[in-house]
Amino acid sequence: LSLYSNFAGERLDDSYQGSRSHRNSMVDPEKRQSYISQKSSIRKHEESTVGEEMVEDIEDTVPKASVGKAMFMFLKAFIGSGVLFLPKAFQNGGLALSIVLMVVIAAICLFAFLRLVNTQKVIGGSYGDMGGLLYGQYLRFLVLFFIVISQIGFVCSYFIFVSGNLYNAVNVLSNCTAGIEQKYYIWMPLVILIPLALVRHIAKLSFTAIVADVFILFGLVCIIYFTADSLAVNGVGPNVAAVNPANFALMIGTATFSFEGIGLIIPIVESMERPERFPFVLTLGMVIVCVIYILIGTISYLAYGDTIQSAVIYNFPADNKLTIAVELLYSLAICLTAPLMLFPALKIIENGLFRKFRSGKDSFRVKWSKNVYRTALCVLCAAIAFGIGGDNLDKFVSLVGSVACVPLCFIFPGMFHWKVCKKNIDKLWNALLMIFGLGIMIYTLYVSIDSWI
Repeated sequence: LSLYSNFAGERLDDSYQGSRSHRNSMVDPEKRQSYISQKSSIRKHEESTVGEEMVEDIEDTVPKASVGKAMFMFLKAFIGSGVLFLPKAFQNGGLALSIVLMVVIAAICLFAFLRLVNTQKVIGGSYGDMGGLLYGQYLRFLVLFFIVISQIGFVCSYFIFVSGNLYNAVNVLSNCTAGIEQKYYIWMPLVILIPLALVRHIAKLSFTAIVADVFILFGLVCIIYFTADSLAVNGVGPNVAAVNPANFALMIGTATFSFEGIGLIIPIVESMERPERFPFVLTLGMVIVCVIYILIGTISYLAYGDTIQSAVIYNFPADNKLTIAVELLYSLAICLTAPLMLFPALKIIENGLFRKFRSGKDSFRVKWSKNVYRTALCVLCAAIAFGIGGDNLDKFVSLVGSVACVPLCFIFPGMFHWKVCKKNIDKLWNALLMIFGLGIMIYTLYVSIDSWI
């Protein structure tokens, strides 16, 4: 859970404020003096509250994660519910083209992630700090803005997914007598999300996170089981295409959505006992994730063809008891995971709204103002999901990937590394990375919007 309390290298957990007992990341001691002075110049509102003591706490940390543990954290961070939307993405792109695009996007993500890690190695700090140190405070704000909208986008898409699961399960269990439209189920996860969003210390969510991980793993195993069984019994689904030129851009946005874990890269690096081994962890981890994504996307699309739904679970036999169990358990897992996904956005906005009152421990008014804000943000996510609706889930996922994830994955890493690299060939690669990211962002955004019109 410390990965989310240090999301993108930011210090988000309330336990950092005035406490020397939570030390979850480290800045290279050789950069200590320059980092403190630079940090104070771009984050004055934070230094006034946290002060140099927090920076010393951060720098005094001794990372302990081995290569194996770092690999486990990486895989756990990247393999999640985003995989559910890939089968529909494979239909949008076509089987052959989708496999090629998955490999290409994974390779470019790997390249960009390594660029970001190299930049952080040179100047230290969080993702936002790097933008502030290299380009000014406005770019730090821009990085945090895209982190916020990406995390909110993830939560909104999960609201829609859960509503579909609950709608299907309730209809089967009630013999279609419930009489509630699918879109109204979007509000139900708030019963779980709001209380968990009010938790100040993310470590208290450890039990719910473990339960969610178990349910998600169970769901992934069931996905492979159902799709493989359908292939064995019914053969290849209808109208499986090798290339779909009309909608392949939606596939790019969804693939980027699935690979978007750049906010967890820096915390993993900083947690390692031997951070110089992280490129190996990252490379092997991306290969494993890419293989799993291609496997699930391929067999699901082959099994259901052009009848594939926005989330592959919707294709399973509706009256099957195992299907109902998967729908309910996966929905519960998403509800328990959503607070973690929302936590970075919640804290970034909260730190901006309550600059003078970072903690509500000593003020009843501040504490309840924060509670109202957190509740309102959860309701806002549900309202956005309600407005989008279940029929547009795949389009919304692609939109989030193209608008929010592409800058974080491709554009900013190239911009940041441009400033610290010395070789012309590196600058050329960084320029190509930025051009690729900008081009993909504009094109996929256009296609995503056009698909709604």
